[in-house]
Amino acid sequence: MKVAHVIESTATGTLAVVSTLATRLAKEGHEVYVIYSVRDETPKNLRAMFHRDVILQYVQMKGPPVTSIMTELRKQIIHLKPDVVHMHSSFAGFLGRVSTLFALPETAFLYSPHCISFMRTDVGEVKRYCFAALEWLAGLKNCAYVGCSESECSAIRRYLRREAVLVENAIDCAVAFPPENRQPGTIQDRSKKRPRIVTVGGIRVQKNPRLFAEIARSFEREDVDFLWIGDGDASLRRTLEDAGVRVTGWLTRADAIDAVAHADIYLSTASWEGMPVSLIEAMALGTPVVASECAGNIDTVHHDSTGVLYRTAPQATALISRILRDDGFRKNLSRRAQQEASSRFSEDRFFANMVRLYSVQLNRIRNAHPVLSD
Repeated sequence: MKVAHVIESTATGTLAVVSTLATRLAKEGHEVYVIYSVRDETPKNLRAMFHRDVILQYVQMKGPPVTSIMTELRKQIIHLKPDVVHMHSSFAGFLGRVSTLFALPETAFLYSPHCISFMRTDVGEVKRYCFAALEWLAGLKNCAYVGCSESECSAIRRYLRREAVLVENAIDCAVAFPPENRQPGTIQDRSKKRPRIVTVGGIRVQKNPRLFAEIARSFEREDVDFLWIGDGDASLRRTLEDAGVRVTGWLTRADAIDAVAHADIYLSTASWEGMPVSLIEAMALGTPVVASECAGNIDTVHHDSTGVLYRTAPQATALISRILRDDGFRKNLSRRAQQEASSRFSEDRFFANMVRLYSVQLNRIRNAHPVLSD
């Protein structure tokens, strides 16, 4: 099977999912292409994130005029003539579908929004319906929606009146166990290290850095370090730093995973999510998760079982304090989270579900366009 992935958001969770899927497809003997774009936060070692047999093709999808982007994208996809085109993120999904209108009738098209645009909570209902209108326009191209969480599938049904297939996110099988020198859920010797609360992501409204700063301030009189791995909006970065949060900027994937593995708590302050890979990775690494009660987070974490959920900053502060002082509670959260991550969010499950979906969609297309024999 020849599969072409189209990804504009080459960073954080979306990139991790595409890297995992493309690499596994290549290992299984499929012909795999990744048409990608570059952002400021795109890893410098992008090539190293994919199997050697995955072919990377560059098309800059933000910056140039939209007409030139779609022309180049259409040319590359049609030239490949893949069996399956899988588009990732809202912008790439829009460009990929509109640019291939009236082309490749025997190719199966799938679209994973990874948190579709109208899930945003920082805009009003009118703007969300404008985003939905753009999705309707792109929907002129026959395409299967693939939701990464039940919250995302519900949003697609509500705004588009279309079904979406649920395939929950997964993590690379290499992210499976905490470092050998750290027992999951155990705070290391206080004489050597202060408790550390960490998060990973772009400094932008979606991730709610103001809330992260507010929670950090509530620990100003205690020996607790707050760390934000990532970068973004300069004003929001200053808000974090003014609250005593250390901002690292973008790290390599290996360094980011190592930082999460050695943290005492992973804190998510997001206002909305698709299904956050960073939370799943923290669970797999045995780092207790404290997450805001928003779309995506509520699909990933079971409260008081595989992590804890909160609605307000004082609730988050209380939960963090409990985890830091209650060894039994912390260890139980870590153990159950690792168990869940190893099964529910396994690479094997994700790959099997996705390949099955590719086959179903491809057979549907071929049955609709049968090849006539002489």
